[in-house]
Amino acid sequence: MDFRQTMQPNGNRPAPTPAPATSERKEEKASNRGFNRGGSQWMKILSLILLIGVAVLLIGIILTVTRSGSDNESKYVNSSDYQAVFLNNGQVYFGNIDNLTSSYVRMSNIYYLTQGSGSSTSNYSLVKLGCQQIHDPLDEMVINRDQVTFWENLNASGKVVTSIKQFQQQNPNGPNCSEVSTQTQASTGSSATQGATGSTSGTSDSSK
Repeated sequence: MDFRQTMQPNGNRPAPTPAPATSERKEEKASNRGFNRGGSQWMKILSLILLIGVAVLLIGIILTVTRSGSDNESKYVNSSDYQAVFLNNGQVYFGNIDNLTSSYVRMSNIYYLTQGSGSSTSNYSLVKLGCQQIHDPLDEMVINRDQVTFWENLNASGKVVTSIKQFQQQNPNGPNCSEVSTQTQASTGSSATQGATGSTSGTSDSSK
């Protein structure tokens, strides 16, 4: 018998063909792709949250440094002396700085200078803030820090502080507000009388 036709070496056998991908494998691949997309979206969200957190932290550090800077400045205020606060409009107020922050300067016991007639630099008078003004403000002022050019402590031997102490000795209970009110009313009445007189005179002239 001829066994050559029936017996063939293993190497000559045809290789088995791979089985086609099943629907389960396709669904698995699709789910993996969806998971990858979802993971990338979560990474973007986490990155955004991290950036916002870093920004908030930086803002907090800046505010802390700013506040600590104003606190460091306030330690230079000598509470036992008077201070002068210079505004960028040229006005100067003298008194006690009670609170100093990066937003405002709070003062009390306030005085300021007014210039009398003439251009002499020595022709100034010290005025107490309060009933001596027509709007009768309280002896307290909160100044926007943006309006302050600089401030300084005053020596007790200076002319301003000496004038303040003289005023306090002469007016231990503060300025006489009733006297100031009477002067204001008299000044207002005289101005109105002068205006009325001028109006009457004009009417008389036109009738002639």
